[in-house]
Amino acid sequence: MNMVKQSNSLIIEQASYWAVLLDDGELSEKDRRELTHWLLMGPAHVEEFIHACVLLDLMSDVDQSKKLSVDKLLAQVESAAGSKVTPITQHQKLTGNNSDHETSGRPRKTRWLPVAACLLAGAIFAYQMLPVKSAGETPVAQNQPVQYKTSLGEQRSITLEDGSIIYLNTLTAVDINYTGKYRNIVLHQGEAIFKVAHNLQKPFRVWVNDTMFQALGTEFNVRSEPGSVALTVLTGEVALAREAKKEQLIPFRSTGIKLTDFTAPDLTKDRPLLVTVGQKAVLQDNGNIHTEASVDVARETSWKSREMIFRNDRLDNVVREFNRYNALQVTIASADLSGMSVTGVFETNDPMSLLNFLESSGKARIEKTDINKVTVYDR
Repeated sequence: MNMVKQSNSLIIEQASYWAVLLDDGELSEKDRRELTHWLLMGPAHVEEFIHACVLLDLMSDVDQSKKLSVDKLLAQVESAAGSKVTPITQHQKLTGNNSDHETSGRPRKTRWLPVAACLLAGAIFAYQMLPVKSAGETPVAQNQPVQYKTSLGEQRSITLEDGSIIYLNTLTAVDINYTGKYRNIVLHQGEAIFKVAHNLQKPFRVWVNDTMFQALGTEFNVRSEPGSVALTVLTGEVALAREAKKEQLIPFRSTGIKLTDFTAPDLTKDRPLLVTVGQKAVLQDNGNIHTEASVDVARETSWKSREMIFRNDRLDNVVREFNRYNALQVTIASADLSGMSVTGVFETNDPMSLLNFLESSGKARIEKTDINKVTVYDR
């Protein structure tokens, strides 16, 4: 069976599973969250879910005559959710696969159906899953810590009272705490881009444990993973210090070390590293520091556009990135395949494009092992 048919069968089976589960009664919070992310994987998921629900007579509000306009659906969504829901758009993958191929076995639907389905699904499910505050909402009373989180596959932006903007990637948690002297942000997990409003009198600081990143007016990306934290500077300059104290003033202009001159393996609060535009520094928990004087900024921040750019990346690293965003989890069962080189641009919420790519290479065999699990074997 080719990957297109296999993909469609998997989606149909998953849609049937969710429809039956919904028919059995009210979903738990965990199930609703998983269903939301499954629906957001693409229009084919929403379409098959609607078909399954119609068969069970669960979707009485769906206009089966196809006469309900997109404008009316959008109005209903905005009324229910209080904010706009952006439909998923489909782009042609480098692999040559397109979501239009995932509807084999049924007459081709009109072009508005995926959009309407995404809007409908968003109205019913997605807005219920928004944590704490909606994207772009300004925190109130920033003299008290405020926490923001994103769930699996979710991204959002937060505009702070001083005009700074934080873009949160999937599975990210931050605390915002503005004091009299500093604008402190604690990154507990995940990844975020910080676009900092200029204020010389009140430095902007991002904390990951005792590692501190200080900027004045700049934009930078911080990614925290088990064992390491990475800084990429998009504009301006950022000072990086270890063993820093929350209220301690660091004279990084006079004591800082430029990244291009960096040789010492130990950075402290008294010897911060100065990282400027287009540069990257990765700090490991064991004390090692890896620096790059020139990186592809577009690649480092492609997640903001829900894309991932790979250039000769190992397959195991590619799969790890896909698994960060999707309920469908991919496992590689072969050491040889793990080291396979992958180059391409993929959408973060479309793991099937990667599986299609692997199968078309002739080197891999894809097998579904559970409702949200796929294993990749040597062919």
